Amino acid sequence: MLAVQGKYSSAGQWVSEKRNVKQDLKKIFGEDINEIDVVAVMTDTDDSGRSTSAWYGDIYFSSE
Repeated sequence: MLAVQGKYSSAGQWVSEKRNVKQDLKKIFGEDINEIDVVAVMTDTDDSGRSTSAWYGDIYFSSE
């Protein structure tokens, strides 16, 4: 898992994220990964015991 927003990050606002997934995976796992089987985007509050709502817009991958 990789958290890209934290507890106090832009609540109530649309936020755009741009990631280099290949670099993220290399940093986390220490190796080049060329294929991804699945992507999960989630809003998680199980550690805090609270609830929240989230909306996600278009998600896409590009070579740039």
